[in-house]
Amino acid sequence: MDKILSAVAELYAPVALGALYSMVAKPDSGFIRALSRALLFSFLPLLLFSSTYSGGSEELFAELAQMGASAMLIAAVSLASSLALTRDRELVLLSTYVNAGYLPIPVAYALWGERALRLVGFYVLFNASIGYTLAPLLLKGDLRSGLRELASFPPLYAVLSGLALSLAGVKIPNLLVDTAAKVGSAAPYIALFALGLQFTSIKVESIRDSVKVAVVRFAVAPLAAALLTPYLVEVGSVAWRVALLESCMPPAVTSAVLCGVYSSRPERSASVVLLLTFVSTAMLPFLLAFLA
Repeated sequence: MDKILSAVAELYAPVALGALYSMVAKPDSGFIRALSRALLFSFLPLLLFSSTYSGGSEELFAELAQMGASAMLIAAVSLASSLALTRDRELVLLSTYVNAGYLPIPVAYALWGERALRLVGFYVLFNASIGYTLAPLLLKGDLRSGLRELASFPPLYAVLSGLALSLAGVKIPNLLVDTAAKVGSAAPYIALFALGLQFTSIKVESIRDSVKVAVVRFAVAPLAAALLTPYLVEVGSVAWRVALLESCMPPAVTSAVLCGVYSSRPERSASVVLLLTFVSTAMLPFLLAFLA
């Protein structure tokens, strides 16, 4: 119980600080974008690299396969169920491309330690590939644009480089690895603070669309993960817990950015993402109690 309470406190404190700062200082969207880019290009890649650069080759391959299969399964169920429920391609993207890094990282780290970060990193690898490929296909029918976006996604290279160096047996001085881990450990708190900053941007008129996406994200996908992932990973293992955690995450913040590029109603997607992200933080205590 103490571990759960500690995890909840660590999650809500930076979100609350961000929301308070948003109400008092009223930062503009440029400040929030700059902070998010700093996180995406600097802190998060360091954290993912340091957590991926470890373990033996057999263990890494097994974890990569487990997380890849889980990510593809959950994405396929989310995609099919959202198409059937909404018949709206923008909402389908929001239902399928999830927040696989920003929110799961502080939860996984608080509950299961550094090894869980490696598993989250592998899930991010497949989740980002799926999301960046789906976005232009669903909204514009343009695969090339999605591949260009994927090629400029820094966390992807952090996971791939950490994985490649580990498998190749390349030894990096402990000083560098430890420094990367310590600096990167700021990423979860910066991400949650940035989330709190967007508190005042939620538009209530997007509630109906948010409910449709929420059915997929918080009901259909977790149920499918609970029923089907035991065929892919050992029940009760850290990999299984990470897969369940990822299955009930809200839409990715990045998906709102992609909708801003490819959709004619970017403000709708941004409101859905923000609203469901805050809903998911309210659900976290129950999720933590189940997964702990």
